[in-house]
Amino acid sequence: MPEAVAQRYRKGEKTITEDHQDVSVIFADIVGFDALTARCPRRESLPLVNDLVRSFDDAGTRLGVEKIRTIRTGYLASCGLTVPRVDNSRRSVEFAVEMQRILQRFNLTNGTDLSLRAGVDSGTVTSGLVGRSTLVYDMCGATVNLANRIQTVAGRPGIFVTRRICDQMRDVLQFSPVGEITTRKGSQQVWRVETETS
Repeated sequence: MPEAVAQRYRKGEKTITEDHQDVSVIFADIVGFDALTARCPRRESLPLVNDLVRSFDDAGTRLGVEKIRTIRTGYLASCGLTVPRVDNSRRSVEFAVEMQRILQRFNLTNGTDLSLRAGVDSGTVTSGLVGRSTLVYDMCGATVNLANRIQTVAGRPGIFVTRRICDQMRDVLQFSPVGEITTRKGSQQVWRVETETS
């Protein structure tokens, strides 16, 4: 958890939540992860998974993206949550592209066939501590839900973004429409980032 949150908890606060404006969220799923762990003994698969997650963590640190948590086959991260960044959308998409490159190198080294399916959105999120005996720093809200939902629309690997992200980055990246999802505010177009790793 962020140091500021840890300090508040050490001082006795039990319920710590905070709303954040203009935060980008990356919800990534590692396609092929389950198949990899199913065919490898745990003593072999766990070090591979650790190497992969550490590589993601290192890339996030370089780009100013913060890991929130890993979720079995997934990786939830944000940019602009604890350190406000005006370019949080750009950094988040660059991080997702770097995750693709890391997976490509991982596949070449280990003879695996993993790929990335990631959703990126930006907006308001709520962060805080969840749990009692085992505390977890987490974030939630419509932006997190949408980042999770859009990565499943195309049914294939890639980096998928909302119109908010697409509009902000249209001058530097190419996007192609892949479908729509229905939200409380109506239907929303989902876009796929066209990269050399796509």
